[in-house]
Amino acid sequence: MSVSLKLCPKTVHIVRVEGGLRAPVSRVLRHNVRTLLLRGERRIVLDLSAVSKIDAAGVGELVRTLNMTTAAHGGLQIVKTTARVRAILERANLFDLLSGEWEREQRRA
Repeated sequence: MSVSLKLCPKTVHIVRVEGGLRAPVSRVLRHNVRTLLLRGERRIVLDLSAVSKIDAAGVGELVRTLNMTTAAHGGLQIVKTTARVRAILERANLFDLLSGEWEREQRRA
């Protein structure tokens, strides 16, 4: 798995994740997000368009990254998921939470 940081204006930072998010899970994603948080960044977007496969270990890594960002009073959102990744996250009841859909529904209510 490889991760590249793309700094964007307006303090939203996109982290592009490539390859598989599966066991054995690389800690590169968590390290890069932690680096952004330590720099004071609080709005982080994970671009999952290049993630080919995901398993329970990859889902766990996304949850750990979300928890780390939330603990730092930040926001983490996933975008551009492939159909396969979306299906796995939906089965785990995490897609809405990670994609921000839950938050949008709460604002509408």
